[in-house]
Amino acid sequence: MKNGNGPRPKTTGNLMRELMQTERLDRYLEKNDGQMVDTTLADELKKRLDALELTRAEAALRSGLSRVYVYEIFSGKKVPSRDSVICLCFALEMEPQEISLLLKHTGYPPLYPRSRRDSVILFAAKRHKTVIELDEMLRQQQLPGMQR
Repeated sequence: MKNGNGPRPKTTGNLMRELMQTERLDRYLEKNDGQMVDTTLADELKKRLDALELTRAEAALRSGLSRVYVYEIFSGKKVPSRDSVICLCFALEMEPQEISLLLKHTGYPPLYPRSRRDSVILFAAKRHKTVIELDEMLRQQQLPGMQR
């Protein structure tokens, strides 16, 4: 979100109610400009990469994704699958809530604790496991591994 020193963030539910009740889209958009998410997946990943002082090559190695594919994701040329986003999130040491938020932001469903597979992913993320360790945990539960 653009929210530097701007207005306090509104919940998605509040924004939805406002949008459904508004008669004028332009007013709604102007009023809520600071509430909108206006960054790309590549932007969000780059911010995290910079914060960790990692290179794209290191992120690729940690994620188990090919270096070329990771470079294409970071340049915005490729749209990764949900599993590829999760692998990059693990490589960039994101917390479960951050992973879910990034998934939602990219149009994928957030991690869902009622899903056995997502529960394993959440458990592994909370404990800062690697993608390889996550794959092993999924196999132990007889669940599909991360698709890369």
